[in-house]
Amino acid sequence: MTEGIDSSLAAVAAVTPEEDQGSRYLAAAPPLAWMAGAAAFADLILNRILILLGHETWSPDALVRLGTWGGFARNLSVVSALVALGFCLTSLSSPKSGLPFSARAGIASFGWLLVPIVTLMTFLPRAWTRPELVIVVAALAHATIVLLIFAGMHWRSTRPVAVALVLTLVAALSGVLSMFVNLVGDRTYWEHTERLSNAFRWSGELAYLAAPIAIGFAISIPWRELRGKTAIVLSALAAGVVAVGMVVWKHAVGRDLPDLLYGAVRLDFLPDRDFILYAIPLGVGAAVTVAAIMSKDAVRRQLGGALLLLLSAGYAPRTPSALLMTVLGVALLARVGIALANRQR
Repeated sequence: MTEGIDSSLAAVAAVTPEEDQGSRYLAAAPPLAWMAGAAAFADLILNRILILLGHETWSPDALVRLGTWGGFARNLSVVSALVALGFCLTSLSSPKSGLPFSARAGIASFGWLLVPIVTLMTFLPRAWTRPELVIVVAALAHATIVLLIFAGMHWRSTRPVAVALVLTLVAALSGVLSMFVNLVGDRTYWEHTERLSNAFRWSGELAYLAAPIAIGFAISIPWRELRGKTAIVLSALAAGVVAVGMVVWKHAVGRDLPDLLYGAVRLDFLPDRDFILYAIPLGVGAAVTVAAIMSKDAVRRQLGGALLLLLSAGYAPRTPSALLMTVLGVALLARVGIALANRQR
């Protein structure tokens, strides 16, 4: 198959009917996945950026309105993500996915155990959510993430997507290991706890920020077509909006930017004085997301949905809603890996 051609017709011509059936089965994003991504992004902007600016920026009435909108966005993202994840689990557990039975059984077991628990946590009063239940959700979510990533790498996909899957795996495992080292170190009073925890955390953060760059190499833009030119302009605009937004945010909060950025997307590798430089990788991530969404190829558009969810959830999320967005984003990425591998077989 000719590299760099962003055309579904060219992709279909290179595979047999049996192989293309599996590719088409996983090519398009599942129902409500785009709604989940858009609502997760709104949740990030409203609940983890604007509301955190507090009373110094907003009046009490404005905070109440932002809280109402933010609550609606979060609930919408969770409900949409649960539906989309259900479709993803069904497709990846089906024999049509081409995965071995052990992989399909593992994904179905952990995934379908995670979905009802998060559903109950969404609709039950928050006071009923015990810390033990949150820990169970985190464990199930990360187990499902690992299984989904291995499923996406089962067949030899394109190199950029394979690298993105590996980076996502490193980010997920590093976040868990960092938390585990902190918990054990606090109980044993080990003197190297903070150093080892930070090493895991920062390596995972770098992998998280590098994943969009890897995905960028999987996207082909038809430079001479109107769609391609529009994608370039919108991608540059998205990167510019992120950069300007970071500058405005820095001007508004001053020295509080590291704390607020950590609260929003849990990034803390850079020194406090250089936190504004996060505008570069986040801007690149936004540009790649828009470019993927603008692609003519349904598989690469699904890459854009995966990135939108992963970037909106942030690195190593702790809340059940953000963990759900991460699981759905990884599920979409795994579907893309399998679909592209089927095209090459």
